[in-house]
This record gives sequence, C-alpha cells and structure tokens, in this order.
Amino acid sequence: MAEMYLEMIELFFIVGSFLAVVVGVILFFKPEMIQRWSHLGNKWFSSSKWTKPLDVVHETDSFYFRNHLPVGVIMMIVSLIGLFLIINRMPSADEVLATTSNIEVGMSLGILLEALKWFLIVSIISGFPVWGFLAFAPDKLKSINKKLNTWVSAGLILLPLEKMNHGFDNFVLHYHKFFGTIFVLGAAFILFKFLG
Repeated sequence: MAEMYLEMIELFFIVGSFLAVVVGVILFFKPEMIQRWSHLGNKWFSSSKWTKPLDVVHETDSFYFRNHLPVGVIMMIVSLIGLFLIINRMPSADEVLATTSNIEVGMSLGILLEALKWFLIVSIISGFPVWGFLAFAPDKLKSINKKLNTWVSAGLILLPLEKMNHGFDNFVLHYHKFFGTIFVLGAAFILFKFLG
C-alpha cells in the first residue's frame, strides 16, 4: 500500500517538474508567450461567475433535519470507520522510509503522508460533534446553522479576486530570465532527486 502512495507522489513531482522546465524555458526565451497565457487566464477566471450558485440559498437542510437521527448516526459510524482505517491502514513515515532505498525521498514522502494523515484525523474528529448534534440535538445545530448561513457570503469573501492585480505578473515578466532560470534549476533539482 505504501508503494502505491509513494509512486503517486513521485509521479506528481516528476510531471510538475517537467512542466516547470517547459514554463521556465519559455519564460526565459519567449516571455511574451507567458504574458499572453497569463492575460488569457486572467480574463477567463471570474470568481463571481463560479460562485454565483453559492450566493443563492439552496434548501438542503430540511432533508437532514427531517431525518436527523439516521443521518447523524450513519455519519458518526462512517466517521469512526474512516478514523479507524486512517489510523491503522495508512502507512506511517517509518513504513514509507522502510520501503524506499533513497533516504531523502523516503523522508520527504513520509512527512507528506504523515501530514495528510493528521489532517484527515483532525478533520474527522472536528466533524464528529456536528454529526452528534444532528443526531441527538438538532435544534442546537439549527440555531448554529442559521448564524452560519447569514454570515457566509462567497461573493464578499472572494470580492478581492474580482480586481485584477498584475503587479506580481509584471514583476516576473520584467525579470523573466531570472525567474526562468529559477524554474528550470528548481525543476532540474527535483528531477535529479527523484530520477537520479
């Protein structure tokens, strides 16, 4: 099992490094091409377009509160099963290190997997009280839910993304040879570590 995780993470870094080499070379020799891509990307992305459905109230709570006991209990059971599997089946940093011949790669991947493992554990444990409230005290959860529904607005949170800021893009394009070299050298270093 640990070998599969290792291969997936290695593949992610290798593919990302090859892409970084390509972007770095283009940035070094043809910065205007990167500028065109950046301009197209900036035009294409609009947070308000993507988050418009989030600013409309969609009634989904009624189903959960109508069936609060079975949904809450099922989610608590699923959370416990998930927690058990993550703690007992997900490889630890020591197991990852034992399966690799390269100590540095094994340590790096082991740390990444250990961080993911603890993130999942904390997320599941944090969510467990919510399912408990849903199952056994739905009125308390309703009052909390009302406050959260009135407080969260995706449009307001993502409003800064609607304003175009080309400061960093212009900075990179102004020093395109430096950043192109950094991209290529950084990617070459990662490729050397994983393929060498």
